[in-house]
Amino acid sequence: MANFFEDNDDLRWYVDHGVDWDPVVRTTEWDFRAQDAPASTADAVETYRDFLTMIGEFVADEIAPHWEELDRQHAKLVDGEVVFGERMQTIFDRIKELDLHWLTLPREFGGMNSPILTYFMSAELMARGDQSVMTHHGFHGGMAMAMLIFSVREGTTKFDPAQGRIAETRFADWMAEIGSGEAWAAMDITEPDAGSDMAALRTVGEQDEDGNWFVSGQKIFITSGHAKYHFVIARTEKASSSDDPMAGLAGMSMFLVPTYRDNEDGTRAWISTLDRVEEKLGHHGSVTAAMSFDRTPAHLIGERGEGFKHMLTLMNGARLSVGFETIGLCEAAYRLAAAYAAERPSMGKTIDRHELIADYLEEMRTDIQGLRAIAVFGAWHEEQAQKQDMLLRLDPPEDELARKKLARAQRRHKAVSRRVTPLLKYLGAEKAVEMARRCLQIHGGNGYMTEYGAEKLLRDALVMPIYEGTSQIQA
Repeated sequence: MANFFEDNDDLRWYVDHGVDWDPVVRTTEWDFRAQDAPASTADAVETYRDFLTMIGEFVADEIAPHWEELDRQHAKLVDGEVVFGERMQTIFDRIKELDLHWLTLPREFGGMNSPILTYFMSAELMARGDQSVMTHHGFHGGMAMAMLIFSVREGTTKFDPAQGRIAETRFADWMAEIGSGEAWAAMDITEPDAGSDMAALRTVGEQDEDGNWFVSGQKIFITSGHAKYHFVIARTEKASSSDDPMAGLAGMSMFLVPTYRDNEDGTRAWISTLDRVEEKLGHHGSVTAAMSFDRTPAHLIGERGEGFKHMLTLMNGARLSVGFETIGLCEAAYRLAAAYAAERPSMGKTIDRHELIADYLEEMRTDIQGLRAIAVFGAWHEEQAQKQDMLLRLDPPEDELARKKLARAQRRHKAVSRRVTPLLKYLGAEKAVEMARRCLQIHGGNGYMTEYGAEKLLRDALVMPIYEGTSQIQA
C-alpha cells in the first residue's frame, strides 16, 4: 500500500532525527502537567509519527489517484451557495471522519494537541497529493489556532496552571465548530484596488454608540472564501491628512466576522454577500471568492489600531504553510518526472540514463531537500515563538530572571522566523514553478497533453509566486 510519508526518506529523517522535539513538546504539553499528556517527549513524537504515517497513507490512496477529477470538477456558486466537486466533497467528508481538522487544537477542546510543525509536515504530504485539497484543509485547524492565539494576546483566555490546561477562551465554541469540520475560517485582506499596498485598503470598521462593531467593504481573492468565519482587516481610525499616521497601517484593526447563521432547517441565513467564485487557471477544486460586507456585525480582535500586527501573525503562518505546499508540489513534480524518465526509451536507453536528464532530476531532488531544510528550520522557530509567547502570557516563570530569559528567547525565535519565512515563500514559490516546468519538459510532447498530469502541476504552481504575498514583496 502506498504511503507518501513512508516513501519520503528525507521527511522521515526530520521526524526521527532532524528536529529538536524536546522544547517543542514541552511547551506544547505545558511540561506534561495534564493528566492526558504523553509520558515523555519520545512518546509524543511517536504519536506525531503515527499521525503522519496515517496521513501519508490517506493522501497516497484517497487523494493523489483522483487528481484528474479534482482538476475537472470545479467548485461552483449555485443559488448563493458554494458546491464542491463530488470528489473534493468525498475527500473532505473523509478528512472529517479521520478528525484531521483537530490535529493542532488543544485536547481540552477535543483536539490532538500536535505541534504546528506536525501540521506543516502534513501540509506537504497533502500538497503532494493535490494543491486544492491542501489549500482548503489549511483554513480549518490553522485558523482555529489563530483564534486561540489572538484570544491569549488580548487577555480573554484563562489558564489552569495546576492542570496544565486552558480553562476558557473567547472563541472556544467557534474553534470546536472548525475542529469538527462543520465550519472553517478565511483571511480577508485583498481588495479591488489594494493588494500588496495595504495602506490603500478601503474596508471600514465602525462602532455604534452601544460599542458594537460593524464592517463594510469588499474583499476579493479570498481562499476558501465561502467560510463561516472571516478574519477581516479594516480601517477604523480617521486621518486628518495624508501625512497622518492613521492614514496608513496604524489606522487598521482586525475583526473576526461570522458571515452567516445556521437555521434550524439546515439552511443558512447570510449576513454578508458572497459575490462570486473565481474561475482559475489551476487549483480547480478549491474556492477563491469575493465577499461584500454592508454593516456586517463584527468582533474586534485586540485593540483598535492593532490590525497590521495581527495580520502579520496570520500572514507569517500562511507563508510558512505555502512554503510547505510548494515542497509538496515540487516532490510531486520530481517523482512524476523521474517515473516517466525511467520508462521512456531514447537512443538505446531510458532517458533518466542520459546525462542531461539525470542532472535535471538530481538537481530537483537536491533543491527539494534544501527547501525542506529551510522550511523545517523556519517552522520550528515560529512554533517556539508562538508557544513561548503563550507561556509568558498564561503561565510565566515566577523567577524574574527566568522570565527575562524566556522573553529574550521568544524574541530571538520570532526574529529568526521573520527572516526565514519570506526567504522560504520566495524560493519555494519560484522553485515550484521551475520544477513543474521542468517536469513538463522531461515529459516532452506528452507533458503538453492533459492525461499525464504534468501540465496540471504547472498550472497549480503558477499562483505560488502571487498569493500570500508576491515574490516581489517578500524583500
